Amino acid sequence: MQVKKFEARTMKEALEMVKTQLGPDAIILSARDNNKSFGLVGEGSVEITAAVSEETLQKKKFAESRLREQDRVRFNNSSARQQKELIHKMVEKHVQKNTAPAPITQRRYIDIEDESEFGRQQKVSEERVRNAAQRALNAFQEQDEIFSRGGNSAARKPAAPAPAPTKAAPAARPVVAAESPEVIALKNEIASLKQVITQFQQMPQTFTGSHPGADYGINYDLSFVFEKLTKAGMAPEIAAEILTTAQETLPALKLKNKSLVEAYVARHVLDNTKISQNPTHGKIHCFVGPAGSGKTSALIKMASQMVVREGKKIALFTTDTFKVGAADQMKIYAQILNVPFSVIRTQNDWTNLMRYLANVDCVLVDYTGLSLKSNEEIQMLKSLLPPAALNPNIHLTLSTNAKDSDATELGRRYSVLGYKDVIFTSLDESTQHGTIYNFMKRFDVPLHSFGIGPRVPEDFEFATKERLLDLIFRITKFKQQDSEAV
Repeated sequence: MQVKKFEARTMKEALEMVKTQLGPDAIILSARDNNKSFGLVGEGSVEITAAVSEETLQKKKFAESRLREQDRVRFNNSSARQQKELIHKMVEKHVQKNTAPAPITQRRYIDIEDESEFGRQQKVSEERVRNAAQRALNAFQEQDEIFSRGGNSAARKPAAPAPAPTKAAPAARPVVAAESPEVIALKNEIASLKQVITQFQQMPQTFTGSHPGADYGINYDLSFVFEKLTKAGMAPEIAAEILTTAQETLPALKLKNKSLVEAYVARHVLDNTKISQNPTHGKIHCFVGPAGSGKTSALIKMASQMVVREGKKIALFTTDTFKVGAADQMKIYAQILNVPFSVIRTQNDWTNLMRYLANVDCVLVDYTGLSLKSNEEIQMLKSLLPPAALNPNIHLTLSTNAKDSDATELGRRYSVLGYKDVIFTSLDESTQHGTIYNFMKRFDVPLHSFGIGPRVPEDFEFATKERLLDLIFRITKFKQQDSEAV
Protein backbone atom coordinates (compact mmCIF):
# COMPACT_ATOMS: atom_id res chain seq x y z
CA MET A 1 0.00 0.00 0.00
CA GLN A 2 1.20 3.49 -0.84
CA VAL A 3 0.50 6.44 1.45
CA LYS A 4 1.20 9.98 0.23
CA LYS A 5 0.60 13.53 1.39
CA PHE A 6 -0.67 16.25 -0.93
CA GLU A 7 -0.64 20.00 -0.25
CA ALA A 8 -2.49 22.60 -2.32
CA ARG A 9 -4.17 25.97 -1.96
CA THR A 10 -7.71 24.55 -2.07
CA MET A 11 -9.38 21.24 -1.33
CA LYS A 12 -10.38 20.91 -4.99
CA GLU A 13 -6.78 21.20 -6.16
CA ALA A 14 -5.60 18.71 -3.54
CA LEU A 15 -8.25 16.15 -4.54
CA GLU A 16 -7.29 16.63 -8.19
CA MET A 17 -3.68 15.82 -7.28
CA VAL A 18 -4.83 12.65 -5.45
CA LYS A 19 -6.85 11.53 -8.48
CA THR A 20 -3.99 12.23 -10.91
CA GLN A 21 -1.23 10.48 -8.94
CA LEU A 22 -3.05 7.66 -7.07
CA GLY A 23 -6.14 7.15 -9.22
CA PRO A 24 -9.90 7.19 -8.61
CA ASP A 25 -9.80 4.34 -6.05
CA ALA A 26 -7.55 6.20 -3.58
CA ILE A 27 -8.71 6.27 0.05
CA ILE A 28 -8.57 9.61 1.92
CA LEU A 29 -7.01 8.98 5.35
CA SER A 30 -7.06 12.55 6.64
CA ALA A 31 -7.56 16.15 5.54
CA ARG A 32 -6.66 19.29 7.42
CA ASP A 33 -5.95 23.00 7.02
CA ASN A 34 -2.34 24.05 7.52
CA ASN A 35 -1.58 26.98 9.76
CA LYS A 36 1.55 27.77 7.81
CA SER A 37 1.40 29.64 4.52
CA PHE A 38 1.57 27.90 1.16
CA GLY A 39 4.19 29.11 -1.31
CA LEU A 40 5.58 32.61 -1.44
CA VAL A 41 2.31 34.54 -1.58
CA GLY A 42 1.39 33.73 2.01
CA GLU A 43 -1.94 32.01 1.32
CA GLY A 44 -3.34 29.19 3.44
CA SER A 45 -3.07 25.56 2.32
CA VAL A 46 -4.90 22.24 2.57
CA GLU A 47 -3.11 18.97 3.32
CA ILE A 48 -4.57 15.57 2.39
CA THR A 49 -3.16 12.14 3.27
CA ALA A 50 -4.33 9.42 0.86
CA ALA A 51 -3.57 5.73 0.35
CA VAL A 52 -3.98 3.19 -2.44
CA SER A 53 -3.01 -0.46 -2.86
CA GLU A 54 -0.16 -1.47 -5.13
CA GLU A 55 -2.48 -3.60 -7.27
CA THR A 56 -4.90 -0.72 -7.90
CA LEU A 57 -2.06 1.69 -8.69
CA GLN A 58 -0.54 -0.77 -11.17
CA LYS A 59 -3.89 -1.07 -12.96
CA LYS A 60 -4.03 2.73 -13.30
CA LYS A 61 -0.49 2.89 -14.68
CA PHE A 62 -1.27 0.06 -17.11
CA ALA A 63 -4.34 1.88 -18.44
CA GLU A 64 -2.39 5.14 -18.88
CA SER A 65 0.40 3.35 -20.74
CA ARG A 66 -2.09 2.11 -23.36
CA LEU A 67 -3.45 5.62 -24.11
CA ARG A 68 -2.16 8.08 -26.65
CA GLU A 69 -0.91 11.45 -25.48
CA GLN A 70 -4.07 13.35 -26.37
CA ASP A 71 -6.23 10.59 -24.88
CA ARG A 72 -4.15 10.64 -21.71
CA VAL A 73 -4.84 14.34 -21.19
CA ARG A 74 -8.55 13.77 -21.70
CA PHE A 75 -8.36 10.79 -19.30
CA ASN A 76 -6.78 12.93 -16.54
CA ASN A 77 -9.44 15.63 -16.99
CA SER A 78 -12.35 13.18 -16.78
CA SER A 79 -14.25 12.43 -13.58
CA ALA A 80 -13.19 9.74 -11.10
CA ARG A 81 -16.13 7.51 -12.08
CA GLN A 82 -15.24 7.69 -15.78
CA GLN A 83 -11.60 6.95 -15.03
CA LYS A 84 -12.56 3.92 -12.96
CA GLU A 85 -14.82 2.53 -15.71
CA LEU A 86 -12.12 2.99 -18.36
CA ILE A 87 -9.44 1.33 -16.22
CA HIS A 88 -11.74 -1.60 -15.49
CA LYS A 89 -12.59 -2.09 -19.18
CA MET A 90 -8.97 -1.98 -20.29
CA VAL A 91 -7.81 -4.41 -17.60
CA GLU A 92 -10.69 -6.82 -18.32
CA LYS A 93 -9.95 -6.65 -22.05
CA HIS A 94 -6.28 -7.41 -21.42
CA VAL A 95 -7.12 -10.34 -19.11
CA GLN A 96 -9.62 -11.87 -21.56
CA LYS A 97 -7.13 -11.52 -24.38
CA ASN A 98 -4.27 -13.26 -22.58
CA THR A 99 -6.13 -15.74 -20.41
CA ALA A 100 -8.49 -18.49 -21.56
CA PRO A 101 -11.55 -18.98 -19.34
CA ALA A 102 -11.34 -22.15 -17.28
CA PRO A 103 -14.33 -22.43 -14.95
CA ILE A 104 -13.70 -24.73 -12.04
CA THR A 105 -16.98 -24.61 -10.18
CA GLN A 106 -20.49 -23.44 -10.85
CA ARG A 107 -20.60 -21.37 -7.69
CA ARG A 108 -18.25 -18.48 -7.05
CA TYR A 109 -16.67 -17.99 -3.67
CA ILE A 110 -17.98 -14.42 -3.50
CA ASP A 111 -21.56 -15.74 -3.77
CA ILE A 112 -21.17 -17.58 -0.46
CA GLU A 113 -22.57 -15.09 2.01
CA ASP A 114 -21.04 -16.46 5.18
CA GLU A 115 -19.56 -19.57 6.76
CA SER A 116 -22.75 -20.48 8.60
CA GLU A 117 -24.71 -20.84 5.34
CA PHE A 118 -21.88 -22.90 3.85
CA GLY A 119 -21.89 -25.14 6.94
CA ARG A 120 -25.65 -25.70 6.67
CA GLN A 121 -25.32 -26.75 3.04
CA GLN A 122 -22.49 -29.09 3.97
CA LYS A 123 -24.61 -30.75 6.68
CA VAL A 124 -27.53 -31.16 4.24
CA SER A 125 -25.21 -32.89 1.75
CA GLU A 126 -23.90 -35.21 4.45
CA GLU A 127 -27.44 -36.09 5.55
CA ARG A 128 -28.52 -36.88 1.99
CA VAL A 129 -25.57 -39.26 1.51
CA ARG A 130 -26.28 -41.05 4.79
CA ASN A 131 -30.03 -41.34 4.07
CA ALA A 132 -29.41 -42.73 0.58
CA ALA A 133 -26.95 -45.27 1.97
CA GLN A 134 -29.37 -46.32 4.71
CA ARG A 135 -32.26 -46.77 2.24
CA ALA A 136 -30.07 -48.86 -0.04
CA LEU A 137 -28.90 -50.98 2.90
CA ASN A 138 -32.47 -51.59 4.11
CA ALA A 139 -33.58 -52.57 0.61
CA PHE A 140 -30.68 -54.95 0.30
CA GLN A 141 -31.43 -56.63 3.66
CA GLU A 142 -35.10 -57.01 2.77
CA GLN A 143 -34.24 -58.52 -0.60
CA ASP A 144 -31.73 -60.85 1.02
CA GLU A 145 -34.36 -62.14 3.47
CA ILE A 146 -36.75 -62.85 0.61
CA PHE A 147 -34.19 -64.92 -1.28
CA SER A 148 -33.07 -66.76 1.83
CA ARG A 149 -36.66 -67.92 2.43
CA GLY A 150 -37.18 -69.45 -0.98
CA GLY A 151 -37.21 -66.62 -3.43
CA ASN A 152 -40.93 -65.68 -3.23
CA SER A 153 -43.34 -63.89 -0.95
CA ALA A 154 -45.20 -67.07 -0.08
CA ALA A 155 -42.33 -68.07 2.16
CA ARG A 156 -43.34 -65.31 4.57
CA LYS A 157 -46.64 -67.17 5.47
CA PRO A 158 -46.53 -69.87 8.16
CA ALA A 159 -46.36 -73.30 6.55
CA ALA A 160 -49.27 -75.75 7.13
CA PRO A 161 -48.40 -78.89 9.12
CA ALA A 162 -47.36 -81.63 6.73
CA PRO A 163 -48.97 -85.07 7.00
CA ALA A 164 -46.88 -87.73 8.58
CA PRO A 165 -45.06 -89.72 5.94
CA THR A 166 -46.01 -93.37 5.64
CA LYS A 167 -42.52 -94.31 4.67
CA ALA A 168 -39.13 -92.72 4.75
CA ALA A 169 -38.58 -90.22 1.99
CA PRO A 170 -35.24 -89.05 0.71
CA ALA A 171 -33.98 -85.79 2.25
CA ALA A 172 -34.80 -82.74 0.12
CA ARG A 173 -31.86 -80.70 -1.22
CA PRO A 174 -31.75 -76.98 -0.22
CA VAL A 175 -32.93 -74.69 -2.97
CA VAL A 176 -30.29 -72.04 -3.81
CA ALA A 177 -31.82 -69.03 -5.58
CA ALA A 178 -29.67 -67.45 -8.28
CA GLU A 179 -29.01 -63.75 -7.76
CA SER A 180 -30.57 -61.54 -10.37
CA PRO A 181 -28.56 -58.77 -12.13
CA GLU A 182 -30.58 -56.17 -10.18
CA VAL A 183 -29.42 -57.61 -6.84
CA ILE A 184 -25.79 -57.71 -7.97
CA ALA A 185 -25.99 -54.11 -9.11
CA LEU A 186 -27.60 -53.14 -5.78
CA LYS A 187 -24.81 -54.83 -3.83
CA ASN A 188 -22.16 -53.02 -5.84
CA GLU A 189 -23.89 -49.70 -5.24
CA ILE A 190 -24.05 -50.30 -1.49
CA ALA A 191 -20.35 -51.23 -1.37
CA SER A 192 -19.52 -48.03 -3.25
CA LEU A 193 -21.63 -45.92 -0.87
CA LYS A 194 -19.95 -47.52 2.16
CA GLN A 195 -16.53 -46.64 0.76
CA VAL A 196 -17.61 -43.02 0.10
CA ILE A 197 -18.98 -42.64 3.64
CA THR A 198 -15.79 -44.09 5.16
CA GLN A 199 -13.59 -41.68 3.21
CA PHE A 200 -15.90 -38.77 4.00
CA GLN A 201 -15.71 -39.43 7.75
CA GLN A 202 -11.90 -39.44 7.61
CA MET A 203 -11.82 -36.00 5.97
CA PRO A 204 -12.02 -32.75 8.00
CA GLN A 205 -15.64 -31.75 8.50
CA THR A 206 -15.02 -28.10 7.62
CA PHE A 207 -14.06 -26.73 4.23
CA THR A 208 -12.93 -23.34 5.50
CA GLY A 209 -9.50 -24.63 6.54
CA SER A 210 -7.06 -22.90 8.84
CA HIS A 211 -6.03 -19.42 7.66
CA PRO A 212 -3.84 -16.83 9.38
CA GLY A 213 -5.77 -15.40 12.33
CA ALA A 214 -8.40 -18.15 12.42
CA ASP A 215 -7.47 -19.03 16.00
CA TYR A 216 -8.36 -15.45 17.02
CA GLY A 217 -11.70 -15.42 15.20
CA ILE A 218 -10.43 -13.37 12.26
CA ASN A 219 -12.44 -13.61 9.03
CA TYR A 220 -10.74 -15.22 6.04
CA ASP A 221 -11.06 -11.94 4.10
CA LEU A 222 -8.81 -10.24 6.69
CA SER A 223 -6.20 -12.99 6.89
CA PHE A 224 -3.89 -11.21 4.43
CA VAL A 225 -3.69 -8.14 6.70
CA PHE A 226 -3.17 -10.33 9.79
CA GLU A 227 -0.27 -12.10 8.09
CA LYS A 228 1.22 -8.79 6.92
CA LEU A 229 1.11 -7.28 10.43
CA THR A 230 2.57 -10.34 12.16
CA LYS A 231 5.39 -10.58 9.61
CA ALA A 232 6.25 -6.98 10.45
CA GLY A 233 6.68 -8.00 14.11
CA MET A 234 3.30 -7.02 15.52
CA ALA A 235 2.09 -9.43 18.22
CA PRO A 236 -0.73 -11.73 17.00
CA GLU A 237 -3.06 -10.71 19.84
CA ILE A 238 -2.58 -6.99 19.08
CA ALA A 239 -3.08 -7.52 15.34
CA ALA A 240 -6.20 -9.58 16.10
CA GLU A 241 -7.55 -6.77 18.29
CA ILE A 242 -7.24 -4.30 15.40
CA LEU A 243 -8.86 -6.64 12.87
CA THR A 244 -11.66 -7.62 15.26
CA THR A 245 -12.54 -3.94 15.47
CA ALA A 246 -12.51 -3.82 11.67
CA GLN A 247 -14.88 -6.80 11.48
CA GLU A 248 -17.30 -5.14 13.86
CA THR A 249 -17.11 -1.73 12.13
CA LEU A 250 -16.98 -2.42 8.40
CA PRO A 251 -19.90 -4.06 6.50
CA ALA A 252 -19.36 -7.66 5.38
CA LEU A 253 -19.14 -6.76 1.68
CA LYS A 254 -16.48 -4.10 2.30
CA LEU A 255 -14.26 -6.62 4.07
CA LYS A 256 -13.54 -8.11 0.65
CA ASN A 257 -12.05 -4.80 -0.52
CA LYS A 258 -8.35 -5.13 0.35
CA SER A 259 -7.58 -1.46 -0.23
CA LEU A 260 -10.36 -0.38 2.10
CA VAL A 261 -9.30 -2.84 4.80
CA GLU A 262 -5.66 -1.71 4.66
CA ALA A 263 -6.76 1.92 4.81
CA TYR A 264 -8.89 1.18 7.89
CA VAL A 265 -5.97 -0.59 9.63
CA ALA A 266 -3.62 2.29 8.73
CA ARG A 267 -6.10 4.80 10.14
CA HIS A 268 -6.43 2.72 13.33
CA VAL A 269 -2.64 2.59 13.79
CA LEU A 270 -2.37 6.37 13.28
CA ASP A 271 -5.17 7.11 15.75
CA ASN A 272 -3.78 4.83 18.46
CA THR A 273 -0.09 5.74 18.23
CA LYS A 274 1.18 7.92 21.08
CA ILE A 275 3.96 10.41 20.32
CA SER A 276 5.88 12.63 22.73
CA GLN A 277 4.52 16.09 21.96
CA ASN A 278 7.60 18.06 23.06
CA PRO A 279 10.59 15.69 23.14
CA THR A 280 13.13 18.36 24.15
CA HIS A 281 11.00 19.92 26.92
CA GLY A 282 12.54 19.95 30.39
CA LYS A 283 16.02 20.66 31.67
CA ILE A 284 17.28 17.19 32.61
CA HIS A 285 17.09 14.20 30.23
CA CYS A 286 18.25 10.81 31.53
CA PHE A 287 18.95 7.93 29.09
CA VAL A 288 18.56 4.49 30.68
CA GLY A 289 18.38 0.99 29.25
CA PRO A 290 20.20 -2.34 28.91
CA ALA A 291 23.73 -2.70 27.58
CA GLY A 292 24.00 -2.42 23.80
CA SER A 293 20.69 -0.63 23.34
CA GLY A 294 22.31 2.50 21.90
CA LYS A 295 21.85 4.91 24.82
CA THR A 296 25.10 6.81 24.28
CA SER A 297 24.58 7.12 20.52
CA ALA A 298 21.01 8.37 20.97
CA LEU A 299 22.19 10.90 23.60
CA ILE A 300 24.96 12.27 21.36
CA LYS A 301 22.66 12.50 18.32
CA MET A 302 20.02 14.36 20.31
CA ALA A 303 22.66 16.65 21.84
CA SER A 304 24.09 17.43 18.40
CA GLN A 305 20.66 18.35 17.03
CA MET A 306 19.91 20.59 20.01
CA VAL A 307 23.24 22.40 19.64
CA VAL A 308 23.48 22.61 15.84
CA ARG A 309 19.85 22.94 14.77
CA GLU A 310 18.14 24.49 17.77
CA GLY A 311 21.04 26.55 19.12
CA LYS A 312 20.51 25.43 22.73
CA LYS A 313 23.08 25.48 25.50
CA ILE A 314 23.54 21.97 26.90
CA ALA A 315 25.78 20.01 29.28
CA LEU A 316 26.74 16.32 29.15
CA PHE A 317 26.91 14.11 32.25
CA THR A 318 27.69 10.42 32.64
CA THR A 319 27.27 7.98 35.50
CA ASP A 320 28.96 5.08 33.67
CA THR A 321 32.10 4.47 35.70
CA PHE A 322 31.89 0.67 35.24
CA LYS A 323 32.53 0.35 31.50
CA VAL A 324 36.14 0.95 30.49
CA GLY A 325 36.54 4.17 28.51
CA ALA A 326 32.86 5.18 28.76
CA ALA A 327 33.56 8.42 30.63
CA ASP A 328 36.49 9.29 28.34
CA GLN A 329 34.32 8.72 25.27
CA MET A 330 31.62 11.06 26.58
CA LYS A 331 34.28 13.65 27.42
CA ILE A 332 35.52 13.60 23.81
CA TYR A 333 31.99 14.18 22.53
CA ALA A 334 31.61 17.12 24.92
CA GLN A 335 34.84 18.63 23.62
CA ILE A 336 33.66 18.26 20.01
CA LEU A 337 30.37 20.01 20.82
CA ASN A 338 32.18 22.51 23.07
CA VAL A 339 29.80 21.93 26.01
CA PRO A 340 30.38 21.34 29.77
CA PHE A 341 31.00 17.77 30.96
CA SER A 342 31.01 16.05 34.35
CA VAL A 343 30.82 12.62 35.99
CA ILE A 344 28.05 11.77 38.50
CA ARG A 345 29.14 9.33 41.20
CA THR A 346 26.55 9.99 43.93
CA GLN A 347 23.25 11.79 44.14
CA ASN A 348 24.91 14.56 46.18
CA ASP A 349 26.87 15.55 43.06
CA TRP A 350 23.64 16.84 41.55
CA THR A 351 23.29 19.56 44.17
CA ASN A 352 26.83 20.79 43.62
CA LEU A 353 26.71 20.70 39.82
CA MET A 354 23.35 22.35 39.29
CA ARG A 355 24.59 25.54 40.97
CA TYR A 356 26.93 26.13 38.04
CA LEU A 357 24.41 25.21 35.35
CA ALA A 358 21.82 27.92 35.80
CA ASN A 359 22.47 29.27 32.29
CA VAL A 360 22.24 25.83 30.63
CA ASP A 361 19.03 24.94 28.74
CA CYS A 362 19.33 21.14 28.97
CA VAL A 363 21.44 18.52 30.73
CA LEU A 364 21.74 15.10 29.06
CA VAL A 365 22.82 12.23 31.31
CA ASP A 366 24.12 8.82 30.18
CA TYR A 367 23.63 5.83 32.50
CA THR A 368 25.39 2.49 32.57
CA GLY A 369 23.67 -0.42 30.82
CA LEU A 370 21.98 -2.69 33.35
CA SER A 371 19.46 -5.53 33.05
CA LEU A 372 18.00 -4.79 36.53
CA LYS A 373 17.74 -8.48 37.39
CA SER A 374 18.76 -7.89 41.01
CA ASN A 375 17.58 -5.49 43.69
CA GLU A 376 21.16 -4.20 44.08
CA GLU A 377 21.23 -2.94 40.50
CA ILE A 378 17.86 -1.23 40.95
CA GLN A 379 18.96 0.56 44.12
CA MET A 380 22.28 1.56 42.59
CA LEU A 381 20.60 3.09 39.54
CA LYS A 382 18.01 4.91 41.65
CA SER A 383 20.78 6.42 43.77
CA LEU A 384 22.28 8.10 40.70
CA LEU A 385 19.03 9.60 39.39
CA PRO A 386 18.46 13.35 39.84
CA PRO A 387 16.34 14.43 42.84
CA ALA A 388 12.62 14.40 42.19
CA ALA A 389 12.53 18.17 42.75
CA LEU A 390 14.45 18.64 39.49
CA ASN A 391 11.65 16.84 37.59
CA PRO A 392 13.91 14.77 35.30
CA ASN A 393 12.72 13.28 32.00
CA ILE A 394 13.70 9.60 31.98
CA HIS A 395 13.93 8.03 28.49
CA LEU A 396 14.05 4.23 28.22
CA THR A 397 16.24 3.25 25.26
CA LEU A 398 15.69 -0.11 23.52
CA SER A 399 16.94 -1.70 20.32
CA THR A 400 14.53 -2.99 17.67
CA ASN A 401 16.85 -5.99 17.31
CA ALA A 402 15.62 -7.24 20.70
CA LYS A 403 12.94 -9.91 20.68
CA ASP A 404 9.43 -8.80 21.51
CA SER A 405 9.38 -10.86 24.71
CA ASP A 406 12.75 -9.43 25.82
CA ALA A 407 11.63 -5.85 25.16
CA THR A 408 8.47 -6.46 27.18
CA GLU A 409 10.46 -7.90 30.10
CA LEU A 410 12.89 -4.94 30.06
CA GLY A 411 9.98 -2.51 29.99
CA ARG A 412 8.52 -4.21 33.06
CA ARG A 413 11.84 -4.10 34.98
CA TYR A 414 12.60 -0.45 34.17
CA SER A 415 9.08 0.62 35.11
CA VAL A 416 10.37 1.02 38.70
CA LEU A 417 12.25 4.12 37.48
CA GLY A 418 9.09 5.76 36.13
CA TYR A 419 10.30 6.42 32.56
CA LYS A 420 8.09 8.84 30.62
CA ASP A 421 8.69 7.63 27.04
CA VAL A 422 10.77 5.21 24.99
CA ILE A 423 13.48 5.58 22.32
CA PHE A 424 14.00 2.81 19.73
CA THR A 425 17.36 2.47 17.98
CA SER A 426 18.87 0.31 15.17
CA LEU A 427 15.84 0.68 12.93
CA ASP A 428 18.07 0.12 9.89
CA GLU A 429 19.18 -3.30 11.21
CA SER A 430 15.74 -4.76 11.90
CA THR A 431 12.63 -5.72 9.92
CA GLN A 432 10.46 -6.37 12.98
CA HIS A 433 9.27 -2.80 13.51
CA GLY A 434 5.91 -4.00 14.82
CA THR A 435 7.62 -4.49 18.20
CA ILE A 436 7.61 -0.69 18.56
CA TYR A 437 3.80 -0.63 18.38
CA ASN A 438 3.60 -3.65 20.72
CA PHE A 439 5.67 -1.93 23.42
CA MET A 440 3.74 1.33 23.15
CA LYS A 441 0.37 -0.47 23.50
CA ARG A 442 1.42 -2.74 26.38
CA PHE A 443 3.00 -0.03 28.55
CA ASP A 444 0.88 2.92 27.36
CA VAL A 445 3.91 5.21 26.93
CA PRO A 446 4.56 7.62 24.05
CA LEU A 447 7.37 7.22 21.53
CA HIS A 448 10.18 9.77 21.90
CA SER A 449 12.55 9.29 18.94
CA PHE A 450 14.14 6.80 16.53
CA GLY A 451 17.77 5.96 15.78
CA ILE A 452 17.99 4.83 12.16
CA GLY A 453 21.72 4.48 11.53
CA PRO A 454 25.29 5.15 12.73
CA ARG A 455 25.73 8.72 11.45
CA VAL A 456 25.72 11.63 13.91
CA PRO A 457 23.44 13.54 13.96
CA GLU A 458 21.76 12.67 10.61
CA ASP A 459 20.51 9.20 11.60
CA PHE A 460 18.24 10.44 14.36
CA GLU A 461 14.67 11.69 14.20
CA PHE A 462 11.91 12.46 16.65
CA ALA A 463 9.06 9.96 16.45
CA THR A 464 5.95 10.64 14.34
CA LYS A 465 2.81 8.61 13.72
CA GLU A 466 3.39 8.57 9.97
CA ARG A 467 6.92 7.24 10.44
CA LEU A 468 5.72 4.31 12.54
CA LEU A 469 3.01 3.50 9.97
CA ASP A 470 5.65 3.65 7.24
CA LEU A 471 7.86 1.21 9.17
CA ILE A 472 5.09 -1.33 9.83
CA PHE A 473 3.64 -1.34 6.30
CA ARG A 474 7.08 -0.89 4.65
CA ILE A 475 5.72 1.78 2.34
CA THR A 476 8.98 3.58 1.59
CA LYS A 477 12.66 3.18 2.35
CA PHE A 478 14.36 4.94 5.24
CA LYS A 479 14.21 8.72 4.93
CA GLN A 480 17.25 9.90 6.83
CA GLN A 481 17.34 13.53 7.81
CA ASP A 482 19.78 15.90 6.15
CA SER A 483 22.60 17.41 8.17
CA GLU A 484 21.72 20.97 7.22
CA ALA A 485 21.54 23.36 10.17
CA VAL A 486 18.30 25.27 10.65
